[in-house]
Amino acid sequence: MDKSKEIYDVIEKVIDKQTAFGDLLTPDEKQVLIDYGVVHSASIDEVLCKQGEVDRRIFILVMGEVEISEGSNNDQVVLAYLKRGEVFGEISALFNSPRISTVRVTKPSVLLIIPGEAFEKVITGRSELYSAILERYKRRLSETALRSVDLFRQLDKDALIPLIDAASIVSVPEGGVIVSEGEEGDYFYILIRGIARVSNDLDGRRINLALIHSGDYFGEWAVLTGSPRVATVSAIDRVDMLRIERSVMLEFIKKQPEVGKRIEMVAQKRREQSSGAEIPDSPEQLQRMVKNIKDVIQKGLEE
Repeated sequence: MDKSKEIYDVIEKVIDKQTAFGDLLTPDEKQVLIDYGVVHSASIDEVLCKQGEVDRRIFILVMGEVEISEGSNNDQVVLAYLKRGEVFGEISALFNSPRISTVRVTKPSVLLIIPGEAFEKVITGRSELYSAILERYKRRLSETALRSVDLFRQLDKDALIPLIDAASIVSVPEGGVIVSEGEEGDYFYILIRGIARVSNDLDGRRINLALIHSGDYFGEWAVLTGSPRVATVSAIDRVDMLRIERSVMLEFIKKQPEVGKRIEMVAQKRREQSSGAEIPDSPEQLQRMVKNIKDVIQKGLEE
């Protein structure tokens, strides 16, 4: 057996045995990952992932050991050590979200590094596979989504556990309506993947007021006040979201009042903004936005 075949035999066995998604893949899908993957020999202290960076690569640890940590040099906390067969980076790869941890090599290691695009091609090609992976990673994905939002980024994991436990991952297909204007605001949403549009009826025609991207959140005003939704949010393409019930959010804010204050500050800032990127969170703000649009159009017609 030549050395290259021996290496790839080991890699294939590792993919089969790792529990993140290996048992869900068909032989052809495993082969796609191997074909696109790059075998990398990593030395001690090499940093493979850095907290806060956007990097869509996925790593399968074939041999060796890596350290997972959070924080800066002064207050760095080691969370875990990963060994042969472990996978990391898949959440950032699927959802194009910043790394929530730093990964450093602690023993000479061999890794298979897979481009996020190849992983996405395999995963999204089968809806049942995609859904199964979402379910397996619900807790990690929930924490990642929460930490992508400034409101929660500085809180430690223990503080976030009530939200992580109660959160659900929901998907809406292209063109689907997430919330409708006028309905009760029962949930707070964080967009994990995809793009959604915020729109409202303007003289019988629907007009887009804003676009929501990964890491954006909405529904906070309805959660705080119990007021009806003031706009419709729909999916431009397939979107995946973290959804948290209003009652859970209100209870969380009681225990973390600084988060409630920050939500109010953001809501106030949104109401004061006049850019096209604002998300209306009250009837008054919506009316102002629509009035501004009408005024500009009318002025243009008169010139």
